[in-house]
Amino acid sequence: MLQAERYKMICAHVQKLGAVRVTELSQLFQVSQETIRRDLTKLEQNKKLTRSFGGAVSLEAPDVMSAALEDKIWPENSVDRAESFRKRTEENPDIKTKIAKAALQFIHPGDCILMDNSSTCWFLARQIPDIDITVVTNSLRIIQALACRDKVRIIGIGGEYSERHDDFHGPVAESAIRNFQINSFFFSCQGLNLENGLRDGSEINARLKQVMLQVSAQKILMVDSSKFEQFAFSKICMLNEIDIMVTNNCIDERYRSLHPQLNVVEVDK
Repeated sequence: MLQAERYKMICAHVQKLGAVRVTELSQLFQVSQETIRRDLTKLEQNKKLTRSFGGAVSLEAPDVMSAALEDKIWPENSVDRAESFRKRTEENPDIKTKIAKAALQFIHPGDCILMDNSSTCWFLARQIPDIDITVVTNSLRIIQALACRDKVRIIGIGGEYSERHDDFHGPVAESAIRNFQINSFFFSCQGLNLENGLRDGSEINARLKQVMLQVSAQKILMVDSSKFEQFAFSKICMLNEIDIMVTNNCIDERYRSLHPQLNVVEVDK
């Protein structure tokens, strides 16, 4: 099929359905997803359609169609309903770097540490020196960040892969983690509050972090102040279940007074 013919058929397909995915178009026209992405970019430049995450929408009512496409791509209760990893790394990078540097004091030679798929853990991984430690993680981004370290032993957790987050999750990942004995677990959350504890927008992510907590001797939460008093869908744990909280600013002294066991490290003080 000629490129011009494919362009015409893509436009007709988008117009008919209102919203389509790259994967659908790739299968329909028997070309690679990369070819479809280039086609959609060209068609958007020619004002034939509007690009959306994972596909394209008709020029008619693009906001409505984009929302419909998002729901089509990311079904309810999916881990992929959360913000993409790239977007999370762009939020408060300077603060997350400060928190990561402060958290380094809790990593010692010989440790076996566990890191979740959070962007703050990715910032931590970039700060870890080349020392004799073992890092267990479900995040491909963290594995890549540590790959240049000669002395750091890296163990990747398998499971169901999320392209949006470059990580693994699900029952296979949970089962693998249960086999480890961890010195320190470094993790973050989407929100926390005094009444409902640490929260995540994904039930799948929350359940995986619960297993990670169970196998870890020391639980270290890294969270910037924007997460305080925020609510997210799924409970990870309560504040009395963690040992250390590293943050830029603990906005409410009740986090300390109501949880005397919690070692709060504030990097902006």
